[in-house]
Amino acid sequence: MAFTNFETKDIHCKIVYFGPTGSGKTENLRSIFTQTSSDIKSGLLELKQDDSSTRYFDFLPLSLGQLGEFHVKMHLFTLPISSLYESTSSVILRGLDGFVFVADSRADSLVKNIEALDKCKKILLAEGYNVADLPRVIQYNKRDLPDIFPIDILREQLNPSGYPDVEASAINHVGITESLEAIAQQIMDKLAQSKQQAPKGRDHGNSNILPY
Repeated sequence: MAFTNFETKDIHCKIVYFGPTGSGKTENLRSIFTQTSSDIKSGLLELKQDDSSTRYFDFLPLSLGQLGEFHVKMHLFTLPISSLYESTSSVILRGLDGFVFVADSRADSLVKNIEALDKCKKILLAEGYNVADLPRVIQYNKRDLPDIFPIDILREQLNPSGYPDVEASAINHVGITESLEAIAQQIMDKLAQSKQQAPKGRDHGNSNILPY
């Protein structure tokens, strides 16, 4: 859930990019960083293994714009499904507002995608989330490569419920901003709905501050 600081008029939202090893989660954040103007990004933090796959996480803060009198800030993280650092994962997942599942479109990665998505759901359930209610986007990455599955098959296996999905090639900056815009729109819609339902005259004397 989003954290609101009523003193600074900021709403902080958290999005996590899940996916199997090598699917392109970090490349997504690099692409966003490259394509985003300097006035709305703060910097990309990468913590990686020697073999260049993400061991811990990547982090990219973005300014999204205004929601009424509040300034909305998005905090993007990647989280490896294979991470051995459960305490780190728990901290990153705290206050989650939505997620992007980055699938590897190559034919030999279908089983890894299915297993990773299943593990993603189990991790979120273990953290107390109602997974069905979480905003999400399914991204089919690496569409620029040969030997990829048709989108219809990937949708059947990874997105039978018809959540928003996007074809992408992170390394070529294709479908990356569209994925971010799709998840951000869902979160903004949810925030706007919550704002309308909030009781009027609430005392905001104590601010809820984002805990990172």
